[in-house]
Amino acid sequence: MLTPRPRFRTSGFGLIELMVAMVIGLIVVGAVLALVVSIMRSNRQTLQSTRLTQELRATLSVVSSDLRRARSVNDPLSAAVIVTGNPYKAVTASAGCVIYGYDGAANGPWHVIKLVSGKVVLLGSATLPANCSPDGTPIAIGSDQVEVTSLSFTPTTTTSTPPLSTDESVVRDFTVTISGRLVDQDADLASVVRTVSQDVYVRSVGAGI
Repeated sequence: MLTPRPRFRTSGFGLIELMVAMVIGLIVVGAVLALVVSIMRSNRQTLQSTRLTQELRATLSVVSSDLRRARSVNDPLSAAVIVTGNPYKAVTASAGCVIYGYDGAANGPWHVIKLVSGKVVLLGSATLPANCSPDGTPIAIGSDQVEVTSLSFTPTTTTSTPPLSTDESVVRDFTVTISGRLVDQDADLASVVRTVSQDVYVRSVGAGI
C-alpha cells in the first residue's frame, strides 16, 4: 500500500497583496521625486537670485566708477584761475538720469547715464547736454539677462563753512540705487526684484545742483 505524500503549502504574495505593494511603492517613489524636484527648484531659485544681485552690483560698480570721476580735470591749477571756474562743475541728477563731465571721458567730455527700456545706458556728448537725451549712440551697461526696473541718483548735500557760494548747499556725494529682475520664463524667478545702492563721492566738489 502506497503511503500518500504530504502536501506542502507554498507561501508568497497573492495578486491583491502584490497590487497593494506596487501602489505603496509608487506613492513612495512619487514622494521622493517630488522632494528632489522641489530641492532642485529651490536651488535654482537661490542661484538665480544670487546671480541677479551680482549682476546688479556689477552694473552699479560701472556706473559708480564713472560718476566718481565727475568734475575732475587734468590740470587743477589751470582750472582754478578760469573766471567761470571748473568747466565740468555742473552735475545734474534727476529721477533715472545724471549728467556730468570730466577731462578724458570717452565720447565726452560729457556723459549721461539713464534708464532706457529696462537697460542702463551711457551716452557721450561734446557739449553740456540740455537734457537727458543728447545725440549719440547709447552704450548698454549690464547683462541682457537682467531688466532694470528703476535707477535713481540722490544727491547728499551739506553746508559749507564758509559758504562756497550764495547757495550754501553743496553736493558732496550721490546715492546711486538700482533695482532689477531676471529675464526668465519662470514666473516665480521673474517676479523676484532686488535692489542695490552705493554712495559715490565726487572728487571735485562744486556748488549745489
